[in-house]
Amino acid sequence: MTTQISRDLLAQAVDQSNDGITIADASQSDWPLIYVNAGFERLTGYNASELLGKSCHFLQGTDTNQPEITLLRDALQQGKNCLVTLRNYRRDGSMFWNELSLSPVRNEAGTLTHYIGIQHDVTARILPDHHLHQTAPRTPIQPDHPVIDIDGRFEEQFSHMLQTAQRTHSLLSVLVIQPDEFKHFNERYGHAAGHACLRMVGERAAKSFGRSSDCIANYNGDEFAVVSTSDSAEGLQQHLQKLRDQIRALNIPHSDTPDGVVTICIGVISLVPQRDTTAQELLNQANTALQEARRHGHDSEHLV
Repeated sequence: MTTQISRDLLAQAVDQSNDGITIADASQSDWPLIYVNAGFERLTGYNASELLGKSCHFLQGTDTNQPEITLLRDALQQGKNCLVTLRNYRRDGSMFWNELSLSPVRNEAGTLTHYIGIQHDVTARILPDHHLHQTAPRTPIQPDHPVIDIDGRFEEQFSHMLQTAQRTHSLLSVLVIQPDEFKHFNERYGHAAGHACLRMVGERAAKSFGRSSDCIANYNGDEFAVVSTSDSAEGLQQHLQKLRDQIRALNIPHSDTPDGVVTICIGVISLVPQRDTTAQELLNQANTALQEARRHGHDSEHLV
């Protein structure tokens, strides 16, 4: 049995939906909006008067190289259903991940007349674990991996490893790792997402340098310092490439990098330390190598 509801009730239900709901005119080539609900206004920060008559494409801003845009355009041109997740930008410039479900509407003659779009903010799903915002960047990433606070045991273990390498004339490597364009990441996604990003990068680096003879710590805010006993420069370079690949594979969205995801630069000093070599000197040299890696571009490394 079908229960009839009034148009006013239907309109009220649509308007009070938490998701954004839009109707676009399919008879025009740029599919301008003819209706937006209050949920869409809240989602985007724009008023209906600023949205009506415009195509939703303007929400992509200059971020128009997303592969999903091609899928969306093809679906519109072919009059098909579509489900895509896009990077969109609110009125204040902040980015959000928009899961867009698009459905065609046809009249009795089968002619395409409108598109109904349902938009859902899925940023929390793609930038995961809001619990991480409770963890400041300088807090150790323990206990699963040997990540040690830079203000605590890191200096002690670094000193011990340096003395051992000096005594045994063995190779010691010091790395400084930094996410690319992290200042812009914080500005675009917020500090909670920034903390989550650092946590994820740090945990991946800790897994990569997870031996008992390695140590890693948050260092200088958005950087990680690693001290490792390496077998060879060649083996270390392969290790660095693998780490960079693993960070990219985290798929942490970052629209200010060429790949659209978080990448890292790594500066490394690898040597048999002299008797008078200090830990601070090695950190300084690794930082200089990091700056050189950054001059090479995103997702780079420089080994000295």
